[in-house]
Amino acid sequence: MKCQICNAVVAVYPEGLEGEKICSNCGLVTDHTPTLNGYTQWTPEWFSNWNEQDSETLKEWLTTLRAVSCQLNIPNYPYREEAARTIRNQNHSLFKSQKLSKNKRATVAALMHLTLKEYNKMRPIKEISKQLSLDSKTVMKQTWLLNKMLSEKKKPLKTQRKTAMDYLHESVGKLTYNRDIIINAENTLKQIKKIGGNPIGIAAGAFYYTCKSFKVKISKEKIGEAFHISKRTVYTNEARIRKLNNKQLNKNRLELLVTEEAFSPLETSLCPKDNSLVMLS
Repeated sequence: MKCQICNAVVAVYPEGLEGEKICSNCGLVTDHTPTLNGYTQWTPEWFSNWNEQDSETLKEWLTTLRAVSCQLNIPNYPYREEAARTIRNQNHSLFKSQKLSKNKRATVAALMHLTLKEYNKMRPIKEISKQLSLDSKTVMKQTWLLNKMLSEKKKPLKTQRKTAMDYLHESVGKLTYNRDIIINAENTLKQIKKIGGNPIGIAAGAFYYTCKSFKVKISKEKIGEAFHISKRTVYTNEARIRKLNNKQLNKNRLELLVTEEAFSPLETSLCPKDNSLVMLS
């Protein structure tokens, strides 16, 4: 948003994002910045961060996980956080097992191997062992024990993926502060929640569809840049959403037409032979 006086685009927030927006060039006080009420609901939970309520044993496991993931150069999200979630959920079995607890580094290395495998990011045990200076046979043994334990518990290894609504909240602030557009984009996503596909592309497509509906000139190139996807992906998902909404709209119109015909007054006449009531077609 540009300043109305000096046309500068730089602004400061002396009272935080919910306070006044002030031009850093000329000092003009502009409007308030709208915030999203649902922010706390889609902020990611970091399982690898321990707190005062966690036991010392759990802290040791999480500390080992951090060290191992750093040595393996593994991204925090989702891989390290997924491994940390598994440690928290399976802490009783992990701590109770002497074979798994005896060598935490080897067990954590095995856990990272299994976690990456679930995401189709294959890292061979030999490669992981070499980077961590561990015996590959030991890591392989821990992998077998850990996989057996997780299979017996029948706990899903994958975390809940981010939804299209999450991605919309993360990126929409880069494009607009218009609350009406944001709310309508959210409603669009709620209406098409059963649609399949990449949630990032769906979020971008829903936002582009909303912009076109409101005749707001935000190009698919800018939307793609904000969501870190191609403009083609933005357009393709917008077209899918538009087609789906048009189909639903036509279905609603047809149902309304059938309802109106069902409750319309019947035209009748008297039969000349016996004066009985006859319905006219």
